[in-house]
Amino acid sequence: MADTELSGLSALPHMNLQPQPGGGVTITERYGLGIATMQARQGQDVSLRERIRQHFPIALPDRPALVRAGGVSFTGIGPHHWLALSEGGGHLFSGSLRALVTPLASVSDQSGGYVVFRVGGRAIRDTLAKGFPIDLDPRAFKPGDAATTIVSHIGATIWRCGDEVDGSACFEIALFRSLSQSFWEWFVSSAAEFGCQWQGAAQQ
Repeated sequence: MADTELSGLSALPHMNLQPQPGGGVTITERYGLGIATMQARQGQDVSLRERIRQHFPIALPDRPALVRAGGVSFTGIGPHHWLALSEGGGHLFSGSLRALVTPLASVSDQSGGYVVFRVGGRAIRDTLAKGFPIDLDPRAFKPGDAATTIVSHIGATIWRCGDEVDGSACFEIALFRSLSQSFWEWFVSSAAEFGCQWQGAAQQ
């Protein structure tokens, strides 16, 4: 029951960062998401891809990348392994996904186990470069690209969203809820020189 209760709650309910001069970086927590991991069972990869294509319809990525159909997205996080997100539904999303793909894949609910942050602003790449050991240059990491990596010793999956209205880059970062406080402290410290704005928790 603990996980289902957490899925609709902020991971950082007491954060109240005062806007810093400069406003070069923003961070928002997305909560209320339905989150699940999906892994194809042995020999069922082709059938699973066809099942997903017929239902959503999208083609599951075969590399670290994100694809989206309406309010549902799938991000490649390993061979035959994806992180699935739904804009709504919370922990109920994993049940509907499991019903769709059984017996082709295994699905595990992560709605209460993961947290997703959306980060952006003109200095976001400079901020992320202080902790992410990957190339986030726009020529190397395009919209829809993703990577499962570490940030300041914290395991994380990051993907690039479409750019903001002002042309600045936007990323989303998924990590274990239990590590959200550590990530928050690293991010705020890394963004301090550019001015960090906490935009609160965005409920879906």
